[in-house]
Amino acid sequence: AVAGECLHAVFEHADFCDRGTWPGAVARALANHPPRSSSTSDERTWPTMLQGLLDDVLATDLAPALAPQGLSVARLRLGELPMHRRLTEMEFILPARDVDTTELAEVLRAAGHAVADLNARSLDGYLRGFIDLVFEHDGRYHLLDWKSNHLGHRPQDYDDAALGRAMDDQGYHLQYLLYTVALDRYLQQRQPGYQRQRHLGGVFYLFVRGVRPHWTQADGRPTGVFAARPAHALIERLSGLLGHADGGDR
Repeated sequence: AVAGECLHAVFEHADFCDRGTWPGAVARALANHPPRSSSTSDERTWPTMLQGLLDDVLATDLAPALAPQGLSVARLRLGELPMHRRLTEMEFILPARDVDTTELAEVLRAAGHAVADLNARSLDGYLRGFIDLVFEHDGRYHLLDWKSNHLGHRPQDYDDAALGRAMDDQGYHLQYLLYTVALDRYLQQRQPGYQRQRHLGGVFYLFVRGVRPHWTQADGRPTGVFAARPAHALIERLSGLLGHADGGDR
């Protein structure tokens, strides 16, 4: 958990387009979230390792991961994403009005997602969370979550099959669907003439230990990158379950 918090802090505070900010972001992250180690030699290598990780992740082209989702862009590298097109740690609060969790799980399973039964039979209150990164690219708004899960040391440890297992095991599908509902509602309020088809982009879960420019799968898509574009009907259904009058395609 400490390592994950440290990695998140690095990406939160670094200006992706300005390498000069990277040492400061790394130093701040290590000071606030020092990984546990009994070796001083490890501590001396951490800044170099974290800057190398930043370099790898930000230089990787994410565009091929979007192609199966029906979105075609020429190139998408986070290292070319300026600060004014980023919204970091977007907080949201979703009203959850007498939500039947059994129905919620059934909706997700019908959409093809492996979801375990939730502990509570119903939810009545609010869901609060933070989206690691929302960014704009070619007129669409995408959401991204940094994942520090260690799945192995080889490229194949971060291929589609490996990421699929991690997404299922950790319940990440429900997480990003709630994030998508939150972003959809935010854009309804903030984006003039908002239309999902035009403005709502994809979901990226970056398992950063496996994201490197020279690590690719057989079809050329990057390893360590889970991408999805939830069906608009599913977004509407989930938003409705949470007690919200939909207006995303008006």
